[in-house]
Amino acid sequence: MAYSFFLRGTKDVKKIYISITHGSDLKVIRPTDFKVDVNSWDKVQKRMKLNEVESQLKNSAPIKIQRQNAIADFNKKFSDFEQDFISYFNSLLDNNRLTETKLVEFFTGQNKTNEIPTDFKSFVDYYCDMNIGITESTKKVYKRTRNLVSGFNPKLRMQDIDDRFKKDFGSYLDKNNYQRSYIRKTIGNVKDFWKYAKRKKINVSDDPEWWELTKDFPDLAKDLADDPYLTWEELEAIRLVVFDNNYLDNARDWLLISCWTAQRVSDLMEFTFDKIITDEKGSKFLPIIQEKTGSKITIPLFQEVESILNKRDGNFPRKISDQKYNDYIKLVCKEAKITDMVFAPKYRQPVIVNGKTVYRKIVGFFPKNEVITSHVGRRTFVSLFINNVDLDSIRKITGHTRDKMVEVYNRLNSLERAEITKAKFRDAGFE
Repeated sequence: MAYSFFLRGTKDVKKIYISITHGSDLKVIRPTDFKVDVNSWDKVQKRMKLNEVESQLKNSAPIKIQRQNAIADFNKKFSDFEQDFISYFNSLLDNNRLTETKLVEFFTGQNKTNEIPTDFKSFVDYYCDMNIGITESTKKVYKRTRNLVSGFNPKLRMQDIDDRFKKDFGSYLDKNNYQRSYIRKTIGNVKDFWKYAKRKKINVSDDPEWWELTKDFPDLAKDLADDPYLTWEELEAIRLVVFDNNYLDNARDWLLISCWTAQRVSDLMEFTFDKIITDEKGSKFLPIIQEKTGSKITIPLFQEVESILNKRDGNFPRKISDQKYNDYIKLVCKEAKITDMVFAPKYRQPVIVNGKTVYRKIVGFFPKNEVITSHVGRRTFVSLFINNVDLDSIRKITGHTRDKMVEVYNRLNSLERAEITKAKFRDAGFE
């Protein structure tokens, strides 16, 4: 017997086929249950691999580690399938039952031997196992959803997911002080599982088809608070403040760089001077591959960033941990007198739920420096430039693929937006 695997399909994600020949009379070509992106298929080894962009990521990059784990999982299942096929073929050969019909039965019958669970907890595990492309971080989110639902109803079946479940489970999460946005996300995950169950021909309710979670679980007034951004005046105050401690000066420079490059802290701390490129006009740029998404972008280094590099003999500030960066920039803003009370969320605050201390986001009035986090750079960049620069140019720096995602980072309040709109009409000659 000789066999080989190949890809077939019109889309980037193609199905893996197997071609089998035995002697001169037997030739069978059948699809398997496996699919793979054409850029992630090793034509020699006949296995999944990292694509070109993923291969260039640092070995410590979370997205690369997640992909390597997913690929290892895929290849293990694919190898098991291959061994099962070889064993089946040899058994037919040994028992003199090798025919095209019997050979095809292996492929048409392989799913029938795998019974799909219908209890919710087991089904979520089945869903995660069967969907090869799911990253490890997404699996963790799904398993948190599984555990929350199991805490609400440990005997829930897929058939029980209907309007009554949505109402009762939503109320349960509400009573346990979960944010409405988290409730929508969690029940949205349940709907994803329901869709998969429906595709697998499990007898489920049609109710989730019509769920409108934004209407069913709208944000409460107490939750309507945005993470803050830094104004031009505050950036100038941060730039001018003098520190006695080197670690705060170091954190201050990183904070300013983040506001002018719009990068996440995981990418920010990987900036090094040797990656900088200069064009024929003398303008400097920094090409990076974003760790979270694997996106390739090239960031223009504005004058404010160049002045920090000049201050440091051409180098970026000293690398520090994410946690220290979060802690230090709060102190930087405090020293810069950015301490006005603002209505904003504060993260990882202890609250009592069912007699236990858990850590949640709470919303209230806090000194602004206390609610500054590492993401303030992206929010500040978008909020300050969104009304002066086209969204496409902003996306090329933030790395977002859609305008809607950029808008998420716009933290101008309604009055600020109205004032900008009025100024534009005034500039056009209308008072």
